[in-house]
Amino acid sequence: MVRELSSPILSSESGGHAVRAVTGRWRPPDLWDIHTPDCQYEAAVQLLDARGRLMDESLPARFGYRELWIRGRDFILNGTPIHLAAVPLDNAQVGAALASCAGAKESLLRLKSFGINFVYTHNYGCEPGSHLAFEEILRAADDVGMLVALSMPHFAQYDWHAPDADGSNGYARHARWYARVAGSHPSVVFYSMSHNATGYNEDMDPDQIDGIHAPRDPWSARNARTALRAEAIVARIDPSRIVYHHSSGNLGAMHTSNFYTNFAPSQELDDWLEHWATAGVKPFFTCEYMVPCTWDWTLYRGWHNGRREFGSARVPWDYSVAEWSAQFLGDSAYRISEAQKRNIRWEAAQYRAGRLWHRWDYPHPVGDRIMEEQHRIIGRYLTDNWRAFRMWGLSARSPWEHHFFWSPRPGVDRTRRNLSTDWDRLQRPGFSPDYLHERYERMDLAFERSDWRPTADGLALLRWNGPLLAFIAGKPAAPTSKDHLFAPGEILEKQLVVINDSRRTVTADCRWTLALPRPLRGRARVVVPTGSQARVPLRARLPATLTPGRLTLSADVRFSTGTTQRDTFTVRVLPRPAPAVRAGRIALLDPKGESARLLASLGVPFQRVPPGSSLAGFDSLILGRGALSLEGALPNLRPVRQGLKVLVFEQQADALEKRLGFRVQEYGLRQVFPRVPDHPAIAGLDAECLRDWRGSATLVPPRRKLTPSPRYNGAPTVRWCGLEVPRVWRCGNRGSVASVLIEKPVRGDFLPILDGGFSLQYTPLLEWREGRGMVLFCQMDVTGRTEADPAAMALVRHLIARLSAWRPEPARKAVYAGGQAGRLHLQASGIEFAEWVPGSLSPGQVLVVDPAGVPGLAAHRAEMERFVNAGGRVAALGLNGEEASAFLPMRIATHSEEHIAAWFPPPGLASPFRGISPADVHCRDPRQVPLIAAGARPLGNGVLASALVGRVVFCQLPPHALAAPGAPDAPENVRKTHRRASFLLTRLLANLGVRGATPLLDRFGQPVKPASTQLGPGARWLSGLYLDVPREWDDPYRFFRW
Repeated sequence: MVRELSSPILSSESGGHAVRAVTGRWRPPDLWDIHTPDCQYEAAVQLLDARGRLMDESLPARFGYRELWIRGRDFILNGTPIHLAAVPLDNAQVGAALASCAGAKESLLRLKSFGINFVYTHNYGCEPGSHLAFEEILRAADDVGMLVALSMPHFAQYDWHAPDADGSNGYARHARWYARVAGSHPSVVFYSMSHNATGYNEDMDPDQIDGIHAPRDPWSARNARTALRAEAIVARIDPSRIVYHHSSGNLGAMHTSNFYTNFAPSQELDDWLEHWATAGVKPFFTCEYMVPCTWDWTLYRGWHNGRREFGSARVPWDYSVAEWSAQFLGDSAYRISEAQKRNIRWEAAQYRAGRLWHRWDYPHPVGDRIMEEQHRIIGRYLTDNWRAFRMWGLSARSPWEHHFFWSPRPGVDRTRRNLSTDWDRLQRPGFSPDYLHERYERMDLAFERSDWRPTADGLALLRWNGPLLAFIAGKPAAPTSKDHLFAPGEILEKQLVVINDSRRTVTADCRWTLALPRPLRGRARVVVPTGSQARVPLRARLPATLTPGRLTLSADVRFSTGTTQRDTFTVRVLPRPAPAVRAGRIALLDPKGESARLLASLGVPFQRVPPGSSLAGFDSLILGRGALSLEGALPNLRPVRQGLKVLVFEQQADALEKRLGFRVQEYGLRQVFPRVPDHPAIAGLDAECLRDWRGSATLVPPRRKLTPSPRYNGAPTVRWCGLEVPRVWRCGNRGSVASVLIEKPVRGDFLPILDGGFSLQYTPLLEWREGRGMVLFCQMDVTGRTEADPAAMALVRHLIARLSAWRPEPARKAVYAGGQAGRLHLQASGIEFAEWVPGSLSPGQVLVVDPAGVPGLAAHRAEMERFVNAGGRVAALGLNGEEASAFLPMRIATHSEEHIAAWFPPPGLASPFRGISPADVHCRDPRQVPLIAAGARPLGNGVLASALVGRVVFCQLPPHALAAPGAPDAPENVRKTHRRASFLLTRLLANLGVRGATPLLDRFGQPVKPASTQLGPGARWLSGLYLDVPREWDDPYRFFRW
């Protein structure tokens, strides 16, 4: 016996009853905590008569002493800070075996194995039948040391209109019942309520997550008032526990949010909590967090035909795994799996039949664990964001889709499993399950623990979600920065972050090494109290004579608990800056002066010119950053056709879209990929050099200007191609390499040197040839960075050198032999061509052939052979082997096969396929295609091929075989395929010397009329550079919070 208390003598009327409280002062020797769950006690009550004889005795009741309160942004458990890692607990909704004490213990122990210390019961309402009893589950939580939020009834299920509703509508009676369920369980520290009913659009806005702002719309404000009435009832019933409102923004004790930002850049998420961490006054709980969510790999964003629905919508989901993954993985995303192919075939059949579908209807449903690319990308996000969130001290985090992070091992036993029955103890309290069948397949709920294998995202969670954490972070002034590119002689700054979210103070022995030719080593010992972190600055000057290459910074941290963690960071040392190359006489139009400062810092000579000035006597013109505006004057650029070379530095989206007619995206890419890897403009710069540049870009402001939209239920929106589309917030430009992206044009000789983003369809470095001149668009964030990056500076030097070295290539005229569909497509693409007639070919021409033209050409095979052997070029579109062999001077073999995707490395500058990517041959409408098998050199699976040193090229996926120009009446899958195939054909012909006409040069000199800034016939983005009219779903970066 630990303590005995006695009450005064009680009396009661015969047949009556009374409730008596017995109190006494006692300080327990030990407190219940998540690391001391055994610190529990049992209380029993005995009723004695006046002579001390036992009249009755209660069953023992277990309890524990602990205290949880809020201090500023932190939760304090038993006097020390605790940061919570939470997931929903579904045991009471799944079945008796999991709701038993043994089943619940196993689930909770599995959750603890990857750092979870807090669960919330997943019944968002408390209607009859919505859950099994919680008693055994809460006992298990007490025993394993897991904090719990018990759901209270949802206020929306009660009538609050009567004057005495708070006492008469049944809410208080039901809340009292749930409070009795929580009872003396020390694990229950919260009550959760109001699930998903009191949030507002801005509750994820990084500048309004602080416990101060709460910009509610009328719906949210009305519900919040009712929610607070319900909270007051619960607080009166049980004032010992904290009440919070699930996904309610700033309401009550904390700020909570269902946090789904789609594909918001990972670096911006790293910085999302900076405002909260410096100005916040309440805890912040991301009660549902999934960025990116598996549903984000679709193009559905919550709205279809003006109607908002969520994950159960029956809509064209447009599952685009390869296209979204390409933004992060580059071309390798198009090495697609058989699972993806099955889904694409199935989806195409739905489009052809005119049907809508649910996300779970796919052969491999959206969210199926089989998509390995998704695991890799989510794992990357978790690696970066979890470390950043923990550095910022996030109060409570939740890896919402943790079910996706583990896969059952091959051959796992899914058969029915009968359970033994303990007949001798059948009447004991609790559940006694008879069998297991049709398991809810999640790591914490099904099979044996050894039956589960963590995928890439599961491994990331295991590494970064544990109570003890050590890693290499950015420099002290920018802890989330990923600066990795340095020149010899520069200072490398990082810091070692040690986080202790265990429940005991720990000591950490830290050692680090920078693998220079003479390794630089250091060590430190830090003492880290529970709930705290230590940061150890790491600083080194790189030797001025250091050879370019890669260096590894490694850190090993040994905790006093006996565990050791290791982290490494790769530093890329680039060559010392080379002297600037003189590029002849350069004229510079730079109203803002930013590019002038950049060029001067590199020693590039130039002469500033005013708008409207003559360019006579100049070899090159540079348009400085922001020189283009909607109405401003510019020099006459028609001399480009006579050989003038122009370099256009970064321009704002408005000018590119509304003045020049490009489709653009304001999306801060932190990674782009070489499309022409040996192009002189990017000499020495591989993909590793084209990510996470130092400092912040400044082309666009750190926050996006957004307009709440009544059409989208108040969601933040922007204008894209004249259309109102929802868009997620921007949170800074740290590390950005390209902020405003040009969608690859379909008309004109545009060579993308770099690309990136969704489906790799955007380019920040684009070379356009017109006449005997060239215009080089640089949307890479090289100007005005808050810190200089050696790769950015190298790129600028290469661009200046390109102006000097570039020489025009001979242009060729097109001759067409084919059917009407191909003819109409060439015309729509701005391709001038002559119709083929016998005897008309000359070596300076390009013969464009589709199957309809083969019979005529075959009758003049000798002429064709002379033409090709003399240097003429041939573009063969969709020909099978028999057709190609009928008129070409070689034997071509093809095999008819379904084509969906092909992978090939980026072709070089000398290739007839330069500027073309696997994304351009990705077919969302699978079909039988005559793939090249022999007689020519195939690229990928033979959907492209070349022969005779590139004089003959084969394109087996011509756009006119898919749809009419612009595919105006085609379903979305065909429109996307047609758009990319149209670029493919235009690029192929340009590589052969045939250039499509565009109005772009004239648009430089034509200020925008007001009518053309809105969606309408005068809008320049509707004509001249693209074939199709943009629709809402053509914008992949639309935003929807699931």
